[in-house]
Amino acid sequence: PRDEYKKRTQAWHRILAALTLTAFTQANNEATDKSALYHALCEAVNLARGTSKLREALKPETSAYDDIIELNTSAASIEWQKMLQDHKTSNSADDITKSAGVPKEHVNKHWTTNWDRWQTAVNKLKSTFTTPDKVKNNALTNLKQPAKSLATAAIRQAATTAANIMDKIESERQAATKYTAATAQEQIRQLVFGAGSTGQTNDNSRVFKTPSNTRQTDCTDKAVTVAATLVCVCAKDNAGALTTPCFRGQLNTQDWHSGNTPPSPTLCNELIGHCPESQASAGTATRISALATRLRAMVKIILGAGYLGTLHNGTSCEGTQGGAICTKYTGYTAAAASHAWKIP
Repeated sequence: PRDEYKKRTQAWHRILAALTLTAFTQANNEATDKSALYHALCEAVNLARGTSKLREALKPETSAYDDIIELNTSAASIEWQKMLQDHKTSNSADDITKSAGVPKEHVNKHWTTNWDRWQTAVNKLKSTFTTPDKVKNNALTNLKQPAKSLATAAIRQAATTAANIMDKIESERQAATKYTAATAQEQIRQLVFGAGSTGQTNDNSRVFKTPSNTRQTDCTDKAVTVAATLVCVCAKDNAGALTTPCFRGQLNTQDWHSGNTPPSPTLCNELIGHCPESQASAGTATRISALATRLRAMVKIILGAGYLGTLHNGTSCEGTQGGAICTKYTGYTAAAASHAWKIP
């Protein structure tokens, strides 16, 4: 029995040792697994690989909007209607404040945009000859309380919703005048490959901000594009390098000889070449904003600086297992409002 107990104890020790070694190995591997970061960067690369198409700007249904305003104006109080009729002022905030007798801080864009329409609508109510048929034929005047109050509130809400839709349409129209499909795509391409670059090939002087060829220096506040960030967090270094610095299973043939030469276009193209190309999809503002949020969520904060990548035994971003394979953003928390030159 004693021998049997001893054998069982030894067996449990071997199992415990194996589990401990496995856990340690997995933890060490997990520390180098940047697959989530890599695929987020790849998503940005795919945006640059594609072509942009701008959605045709929405066209406002002005006549329908005017109908809603006329109906809403007819449901307004007699005092409000009289004020609009008596004060034929401009749509400036100062004039509206004087006419309506409301604090200037209450006179927002909604007021200044619609003031002329409100005055036009209320002046149509002066005579039965000019009152719109939709106003004449509505059943509001025949309603009794509380039904009339509920109907009036519903009309007011419909007018507010319509005004918000018109504002959105106008914003889209103005935005459409700033960009063409070509200029929008060029902005995305420069986000990945840098301002002044051409095509989709890495140019070290474009992807990094004033590069020095030394990895620790160039990966500190100089990785201002997606391509540069990809190199800093995933390129294999020639000294003290991990076989798979980006994530398990991804083998790179190229490495960065820090201090001697810059990362070559071949190195960058190899990393980008591992990015799985996706099918064409809509690159909406929401999608791009969500991508930026995902990247910012991966930033590690240490003593006010931000880091993207893996910190093994330090924060130097020199690309080795003995230090860190990352890109650093100095003063990240101090400039949180703008993050200028920090995250591409």
